[in-house]
Amino acid sequence: MNRYFQEVIDAHHLISDVLGKQETSGDKRLQLLSRFDHGFIMIAPTGAIFDHQQLVDFFEQQQGSRPGLKITLFDFILIAEDEKNAIIAYKERQDFPDKPSTIRYSTLVFSHKQGRLQWRHLHETFLPL
Repeated sequence: MNRYFQEVIDAHHLISDVLGKQETSGDKRLQLLSRFDHGFIMIAPTGAIFDHQQLVDFFEQQQGSRPGLKITLFDFILIAEDEKNAIIAYKERQDFPDKPSTIRYSTLVFSHKQGRLQWRHLHETFLPL
């Protein structure tokens, strides 16, 4: 599997654990947050903009707040890649036991730093179900 796609899958397993399980260790949250560049910016589907510190605060405050969260990723596309960056797109479905499901289209920019992929910019847009 493409390494960028695998990175997104691995990160979303951690997101599911951190948000969906109250008993998840802080180690998983740290593993998740280590993926994000300190200059990271996210544009949420609502239009809210999160910088790196706001993302850290979000995952700390929201740990375990979405019990039963299930995330399914699909329709991955490699848009561009060079020695310093990569841009991919994918769709993400979030299912909850007691809330309506959502689907979002995400465009993600990775940077390559010291042999590691870092999430640099993420833009998400809600799609109709």
